[in-house]
Amino acid sequence: MTARKPNAKGTVLVEAALTLLTLFVCLFAIMEAGRFFQIQQTLTNAAREGARFAVTPLSQTSTLPTLGEVQARVQPFLNSANITGATVAVAPEACSPAPTQCTRVTVTAPYQLITLSMFSSLSMTLRGEALMRNETSP
Repeated sequence: MTARKPNAKGTVLVEAALTLLTLFVCLFAIMEAGRFFQIQQTLTNAAREGARFAVTPLSQTSTLPTLGEVQARVQPFLNSANITGATVAVAPEACSPAPTQCTRVTVTAPYQLITLSMFSSLSMTLRGEALMRNETSP
């Protein structure tokens, strides 16, 4: 008499489902992390470009750019990465040594998680910052 082997089809199906679930969770986590770092780096680069522009006098003058001009300089960086709803803040700061003036540019934008958006609306605010010394400082 031969012993009957139990049917393994159900076991294989459960193992495949768990393996695929784990694979897709890892895949979505990698995609989300990559997008997060790309947006964060774009905000930092935009702030750096805005700060660089804000501290350099306009050509053949000693006049520094206005807030509107700095925002106009930052906007193409944000547009290239399809970042909407960003705000640009420009603030003068005192630096050391004493008579030196610096300018801090901060770019903030809302960040919406795409991989978990089917379950709930998760969002946070990302910020890029740059601080540079004014070229007109003594």
